[in-house]
Amino acid sequence: MISLLALLISAAAGYYSWRAAGMAAMHSSMSVPAADHTTPSAERPPEPEEYPVAYAKEPLRVQVGCSAVMFLDLDEPRADAREQVADLRYDSRCGDEPPRLSLGAGAAGGSQRSNADADAAGCLRGIRTSPLGPGADVEVEKGTALCVLTAGVPPVLALVEIIDVGGTGTAGLRATSWKVPD
Repeated sequence: MISLLALLISAAAGYYSWRAAGMAAMHSSMSVPAADHTTPSAERPPEPEEYPVAYAKEPLRVQVGCSAVMFLDLDEPRADAREQVADLRYDSRCGDEPPRLSLGAGAAGGSQRSNADADAAGCLRGIRTSPLGPGADVEVEKGTALCVLTAGVPPVLALVEIIDVGGTGTAGLRATSWKVPD
């Protein structure tokens, strides 16, 4: 009895799978025009060479006191930017606690990297697959890197590397930026 029930269920599943495959094939043959190999697909992200560099290895120096905050704008780049347009927020801590970086109001997204060995496509992939969530922050530590997509018009994609960490509230950063194609 159980075997007969299992056979009926598998036959029904096979029938519905066969029908779904037929419908999908019919739908795709009706709605997909002939492939034009001269234009890239809208679904495929642009190739890395299509991301022109806006600025490369631009130094940014953060120098604030204990328990102070500085905002960074990556569209220009600029340290000590207004909070409303800032893409990164640098929070200095007191004592032995290391400073922290988090996304600012001007950022559309970001992702932490273990090092600065990334191109534009790698940064976008990291932001898409391993984003920094709301309220997340990153310890300011030499060698750490962040990819940030700004919310500016037009948007800018930036790779920010922490190159040195000094005394309380001091850090050296280096930023590379790419223009994001429409």
